[in-house]
Amino acid sequence: MQPIPMLAETAVPVFLMSVGKPLATFAAFVPYAVIVSTKLEKDAAYFNLKPQKWASIFLAFGAAGVLAALMIPTWFAGFPLMLALFVAPCAWYMKFRNAALAGTKAKKLAFLDIDFAAMSAARRAKAAQASVSVRFQAKDRSERQVPDRKDPAFETYSTLEQLVVAAFEARASRVELALTKQGAQVQHFVDSLRVKRDPIAGELATRVVDLLKTFADLAPSERRKMQRGTAAVLRDGERTVLSVTTVGSMQGEVVRIDVERIKQLSIPAGKLGMTESQLKLLGDTLQGSAKGVVLVGARPGQGLTALSYALLGRHDALISNIKTLERQPERDVEGVEHAQFDSGKSDFGTQLQTIVRRGPDVVFASDVADAGTGKVICAPGAADTLFYVGMPSDSAVDVLAAWAKAVGDPKAASDRLRLFVAQRLVRTLCQSCRAAYVPSPAEAKMLAIPAGKQVQIYKQTGKVLIKDQPTECPTCKGSGFVGVSAAVEVLPFDDEARALLASGDAKGAVLHARRAFKCPSVQDAALIKVRNGETSFDEVKRVFAPPAAAAAGAKPAAGAASPAAKPATPASAKPAAAPARAAAPKPKS
Repeated sequence: MQPIPMLAETAVPVFLMSVGKPLATFAAFVPYAVIVSTKLEKDAAYFNLKPQKWASIFLAFGAAGVLAALMIPTWFAGFPLMLALFVAPCAWYMKFRNAALAGTKAKKLAFLDIDFAAMSAARRAKAAQASVSVRFQAKDRSERQVPDRKDPAFETYSTLEQLVVAAFEARASRVELALTKQGAQVQHFVDSLRVKRDPIAGELATRVVDLLKTFADLAPSERRKMQRGTAAVLRDGERTVLSVTTVGSMQGEVVRIDVERIKQLSIPAGKLGMTESQLKLLGDTLQGSAKGVVLVGARPGQGLTALSYALLGRHDALISNIKTLERQPERDVEGVEHAQFDSGKSDFGTQLQTIVRRGPDVVFASDVADAGTGKVICAPGAADTLFYVGMPSDSAVDVLAAWAKAVGDPKAASDRLRLFVAQRLVRTLCQSCRAAYVPSPAEAKMLAIPAGKQVQIYKQTGKVLIKDQPTECPTCKGSGFVGVSAAVEVLPFDDEARALLASGDAKGAVLHARRAFKCPSVQDAALIKVRNGETSFDEVKRVFAPPAAAAAGAKPAAGAASPAAKPATPASAKPAAAPARAAAPKPKS
């Protein structure tokens, strides 16, 4: 009979431990690690008490304690030993540290000085900061506290974060929130176009606006008066400044958020979109000790402030005394003394006259809307000053008519006039997805391309080929455009043009100046950009369409075929005669 092997002969020894004991071991190790890393090691580094040596000691005792708890068969013996090994280096360091700093102003360190509740709160705060992609900064660049995820305030912060991130990802230059009792309507301004976004519903919208106001150092409870402030945000290590403006209305509060507003207003004249010939004409007309009036025109939302500041920036503030009077100064131009109009003191013209009496070389007046302002600019006492005057239109004829009316004397208005500068913003074609094509005969005629000459121009598509499949362009997000450029008109006035204006013929004065100086109109300048591949006929058609048609075509479909018809154009914006087109540059090859 074969002997039956006993089970005991094949058994191997094992250690059995309940789940709770490793958890207790870990729970004891965490406070030790936190105290050492956040308190003792930092203390040693601050007082230069051999921090590397103490870091090694803390690590060694910590590892020994964990091994003692896990390797000693009797856990009830190993666990107390682990606690002792954790306490020993802490007590050792405190004794060494207090002795080393005896006689100094440093406070003695003891276990009772360690605020475990504060450490836990700091750890939760750090975790909350790490859980968001956008963090707001205070004026001193310290980070605003992010609420804990369990805090009801976290929903408000998260919604504000999503609002900011959505604007960044859409390349929006501005966000507008129209706040009502039902919530907030949200709109982005992307490449000068208004785009509706998902609204913020209910009372949450009010909390989001109030939080934004707090971050911008504004009064959350103020719903009627205008408030302006800034809030800086950090995203992926990059700092972005948001300019926040709030104002009350009959429907509710309106909040405007401009992304890097100062940068938007800090574009040099040479980078606005002017051609080399326009820059030269501008410089030749205003060289030396220039005097007179330069009318600066642009429609609302078309960069009038940026254009005005760019023109001011051409003057050397070291040799010229430059001042401004503005309804609301948007940024400080280096070397320029900005003044804000105070409606509580006097009218705009009176305050402008006070500035003129100080004998400045250059003055920018943001508008001539108040009666008497034009007369101040054309008064004999202002004859030695160069004035830049903001006008809310880009139509040369309309601006000249409005200028003559503001002055009240057509001859005085024309005598001081030196130059008219205007712009209209057009979107720039995305270089990643634009498509070349040969213009139709009608388009070629508008571009002054000789009959029979083969020239390529470009249109927007919003699509790229990835593995032979049309896919939304990642650069422009399917719009076909990235950024904007200014179609600019620079129009000097000679004696004959001024005589026509003095006789009341504003249109004749404009046509003469365009022929005499071979200056393209604003629309001609936009067509030159089509010819150079910077923008498309679709875009020019949208920009120069009547307001109702432009609004209807605010979202051109990606990949739309190029138009064969001539863009609808207001009479005041029609191109000049053939000589103006003759000045158009040759298309880029």
